[in-house]
Amino acid sequence: AKAKAGPGGAGGAPAGPTDAGQLFNIYASRPDEVIRPDSAYPKWLFDLDSKPKNYGELSLMFVHGLGIEEATLSDYSRFLKQHRKLVIKINNLRLKKSKRRPGLKIA
Repeated sequence: AKAKAGPGGAGGAPAGPTDAGQLFNIYASRPDEVIRPDSAYPKWLFDLDSKPKNYGELSLMFVHGLGIEEATLSDYSRFLKQHRKLVIKINNLRLKKSKRRPGLKIA
């Protein structure tokens, strides 16, 4: 009969950290990183996990003026970039349609 492999036995998965709340350190020569309180990190770091506004929300803000008070420069530059991309796509579709049907007039 086969003997069961113990915690340090062959064929078993390597033992993880003994403390469940501890982060696993892959560098043996360095000490574990210390997790500091939120006040020690910059404010913008916590904004990275929020989803950016989509084109619809940005167009409501900058074209129709809804919520324009909360607008930032990064919102405006994001809107301009997405708007230019959309205009290019629409123009390419118009060109493609006009090449397909030579008699088609697009105003």
